[in-house]
Amino acid sequence: MTKVIYPFSGDPITYGHIDIIERAAQSFGEVIAAIGNNPLKQYRFTMEERMEMAAAALAHLPNVQVACYEGLLADFARQQGVQITVRGLRNAEDFTYEWMIHEINESIDKHMETLWLPCRKDKANISSSALKAMWDKGEDISGMTAPAVVEWMEKYKAMVSQ
Repeated sequence: MTKVIYPFSGDPITYGHIDIIERAAQSFGEVIAAIGNNPLKQYRFTMEERMEMAAAALAHLPNVQVACYEGLLADFARQQGVQITVRGLRNAEDFTYEWMIHEINESIDKHMETLWLPCRKDKANISSSALKAMWDKGEDISGMTAPAVVEWMEKYKAMVSQ
């Protein structure tokens, strides 16, 4: 049974992430949806909050587990006994970034493989940044993420505004 890692920041998880994870779950025995911290990014939600949203959005996938990691993906993959990462690509800009990450991971662990899945056309314009911008304006985000995440974010907004 092949185990793979789908690394992402999940701030918050979107239908784009979910689509890639679902497709990986159909092809592999186990998928670790691994939420990491990129020191170059500023996050709206804590690691725990991002994990909670991802777990709710992915609960329908029995062979997917949500985990978090700090530091390098290659080190986390090695700890998990995984040699394959699955990455989603929306466009050429994503590929340029993902190629750099692939090169870094391969330089750390020459056995590490990267598989890229192209994003479906209807999900190509979905990003966590766009979702948050729409949410901040009070716009409907239900077409961008799972109902469980929308519900979680609405509770979060109500809690923060008190």
